[in-house]
Formats: sequence, structure tokens, C-alpha cells
Amino acid sequence: MTQVSAINHIDHVGVAVKDIRAAVAFLSANFGTPEPEIVEMADEAVRACLIEVGQTRIELLEPLSPDSPVGRFIERRGEGLHHIALNVNDIGEKLEILADNGLSLIDHEPRHGLSGTIGFIHPRSVFGVLTELVEN
Repeated sequence: MTQVSAINHIDHVGVAVKDIRAAVAFLSANFGTPEPEIVEMADEAVRACLIEVGQTRIELLEPLSPDSPVGRFIERRGEGLHHIALNVNDIGEKLEILADNGLSLIDHEPRHGLSGTIGFIHPRSVFGVLTELVEN
């Protein structure tokens, strides 16, 4: 029998934007979202923030260069939904289960990210949606 990788809840939705400060101002002015801390993550080549919205969060991602992964995403698809993040327990075990089930992983080992310990699943394995597992 195939094992499953149970999820707790949707942790956040990632949105690729050209100008993170303009996006933060837009969300605040139109939806009353709180002012987040914006951090630069050189290893990911993004400027990013997490905005608390009720029981979940919105992650905004601004590329630091056009040839970064998020920069290429915006060039190909424009601004918009970049990924969905699912909260899990024991992310290392979850990644092993998914690999054993034949899913194509971007991260075979958990790593540190803005939202906690993370690992990405390739979109080709999840109906074209870049999917992030998060343990926090």
C-alpha cells in the first residue's frame, strides 16, 4: 500500500511581483493587511515577505534579477500565483514518502526558508502547481 503525506493546512500562497513595496501598499490599502517585514534572501535571489491574513499567509516574492528563478517566472508568465505551500509535520519523512511514491522533487532534503523548514515538489508532479511543504 502506498503511504500518504498528510497535510495540516495551507501555510501560505506565494505570489511573484515586480515591486514588493508597491504590492504591500496595494494589499494594505485595499484589504487592510498588516505591514510585513521585507527581507532580502540572496541565496534565493528574491526580496520577500510574509503577510498574515487570518489563519494563513501571503508570501510576496520580488526577483533580485531578471535571470533568477522568480525573475524568469515573471518574464514567462507575468506577475501572479507562484506556488502553494502546505504545512506538514516531519517534513523529511514527507519528502521521502513523496519520492517513494514517484513524485519529482526539487528538494530531496529539507532546507531553511522564510516560512520555516521547506522542501519543493516539481510542478509536473502536482497538476502544474509548484508546491512547497513547510514545517514551522
